[in-house]
Amino acid sequence: MRKLTVIFLLLLAIMGLSGILVQENLDSVTVSAKYIQVELGRDGNLSKVTHNLGRAYLFYVNDNDGFDIYDSSDTEISTATPTYTIDYGNKLEDESYESVKVIFTYPNGIKKTYSFDGSLVTYTYNVLIESPEEVKVALPLIWSSDTVRSAVNFFISFRPDTDYTTIVNFSGKMDATKVVGSNLNFKVYMGPYKKTVIKHVFGEDSSRVLDLIKTISGAGKWYSFISDGLSEFFNWLNILTRNFGLTIILFTIVVRLALYPFYHAQTKQMIQMRKIQPAVDAIRKKYKDPQKQQEELMKIYKENKINPSSGCLMLIVQLPIFALLYGVIQSYQELFSVSGGFLIWKDLSAGGWGVNWLFLVITILTSYYLALITSQDSRTAWQQIIMGSIFPFFFITLPSGIFLYWTMNSIIQLAITFYTYRRYKVKGLSNHDLWGIKPKKR
Repeated sequence: MRKLTVIFLLLLAIMGLSGILVQENLDSVTVSAKYIQVELGRDGNLSKVTHNLGRAYLFYVNDNDGFDIYDSSDTEISTATPTYTIDYGNKLEDESYESVKVIFTYPNGIKKTYSFDGSLVTYTYNVLIESPEEVKVALPLIWSSDTVRSAVNFFISFRPDTDYTTIVNFSGKMDATKVVGSNLNFKVYMGPYKKTVIKHVFGEDSSRVLDLIKTISGAGKWYSFISDGLSEFFNWLNILTRNFGLTIILFTIVVRLALYPFYHAQTKQMIQMRKIQPAVDAIRKKYKDPQKQQEELMKIYKENKINPSSGCLMLIVQLPIFALLYGVIQSYQELFSVSGGFLIWKDLSAGGWGVNWLFLVITILTSYYLALITSQDSRTAWQQIIMGSIFPFFFITLPSGIFLYWTMNSIIQLAITFYTYRRYKVKGLSNHDLWGIKPKKR
């Protein structure tokens, strides 16, 4: 059963579920959206929460803290199993719903309502507890009490080993990890610690929330100041364009232009190495002694002012930057679902063959022409083409927004390489050379 649940969650992420699904089980009610599954026990308490972006990860299990109700002496109120009803909103084309309410009614007059709507895609839902008497409601902890923070009407529980968090905006009075009152409202965020999503969910209050999280040991990474700066720049571009597709394109262009000096230095070294390759081959053929061979090679490098390790160094400098850029784009993935589309893509958070086939074709074509420009022989070119054609298939299930970033990188790479090789008058292969076809004589 557990394996089937994991497969079900992964399929939800791949298919791009647009609304909310509900499943009634023997001991629970399961509410699922594209990136999250919330399980409510038949006792009316929050039972489990699973994050299913990329892989299914269970990060919360009830420990008498899933909106469980206590009296003034901190004794859990014993109630008979409540009755429950489910109110469904409009039905969508994929058989999911725009909104869902699960309402638990207890014999002692307490009523507990869980409300789910489009904001569940950003890990957010609402809880309303109505009681004839003042009660205490336990808030969900996902780690130890050491990682709990609260201020005014916010409660935070943080899990530093996996960067998951619970953030609750509540009405009522705080008492340790419980909230006191008779009619209590809770806005609940339960998901990964993504600043971009938290800012979207809590708006002006997000700065206060993020400042509280900063006081927790283990929150964030050592390089957060870099990724946060890039994320702010991405957000600034998005404010200008008001479209994530355009933002991704502009962001990729600007950053690649900023990194151009590194790429140019790397490519220049490759071109210079290519020019002296015949001399290098001659030395390796002439001198069999490794020490003598190395001495002669270093002489050639020195005469041509070439540092053979500088090209690798430039590549090493660029790789972590590209990883950070990918992380920035990925941090906005959930927000793609609540924004408008881009050209023919209605939802940049959706993945699969149906939406990503054009990106696949473009990246394969760019790898083809890149191989023609940079290769010296058809064998090397075909190796590059095959590798460049296989790799994009690993991205086919990713959200269109992330694949758009990868495709733009490929196009820019081709443009810069074409310019650099043309500038240094380096001739690549023609289609005739690649396919072994002799051109017709005129």
